Amino acid sequence: MLFKNFKRDPGPYVFAMFALTGGFLEAFTFLLHGGVFCNAQTGNLVMLVINFAGGDFPSGLRYLYSILAYVFGILLSVAIPLCLRRVNLPLAVTAAEIAVLAALAFIPESVPDWVTYATVSFVCAVQYNTFTTLRGQKLATTFCTNNLRQTVMHFAHGVAEKSVAEFKKSGIYAFIILCFAAGAAAGVFASRGLGNYCILICAALLLPVLALFIADSCISFRRAKRDGADAKTRQ
Repeated sequence: MLFKNFKRDPGPYVFAMFALTGGFLEAFTFLLHGGVFCNAQTGNLVMLVINFAGGDFPSGLRYLYSILAYVFGILLSVAIPLCLRRVNLPLAVTAAEIAVLAALAFIPESVPDWVTYATVSFVCAVQYNTFTTLRGQKLATTFCTNNLRQTVMHFAHGVAEKSVAEFKKSGIYAFIILCFAAGAAAGVFASRGLGNYCILICAALLLPVLALFIADSCISFRRAKRDGADAKTRQ
């Protein structure tokens, strides 16, 4: 059934679109907005320390903006379900991400780069901490380090234990890595050809995902309404 437990585990297509978007945005901010990663905060932290240690504080601050935006994005993704328990978080996050990315396409060139890459870092952090489970496996749609570890680890267990289940788990992580890499490659070519407007491609990729979450929300509402009516009838 397509929408069974969809909000909790929306399936490969949704995760593929978010991984494509994650890779695309990484290339977008790095190539067009100051050489700063929007997702790879390990790399940003290393560059921050290198620049600060070398006395180049203005350059180091570029990476600090991204790191701080990422932190605030994680905090928001935790706070929303705690404070607003009835909010459909996956739907709200997807809709907000589409709107923000579309708006960034039209930011004037006079606006400093840090505004764009910090905003993208914030959005990606919320995405990362909202969409975490695919077919029971914890994974990331915005970077590949742990996904690569899990791919190799489950593959090794599959070989050692002759376990099809372990190979399937390895395949899930490998699939997300390939989607991320494909998104990054697309981001390179799109950035060169379209400039800042290429970010609209990410917004377009997520529109079908938003439609799926809206459909799931409508089905859940109708089901709850029907169950409520049935309960009243039994009384």
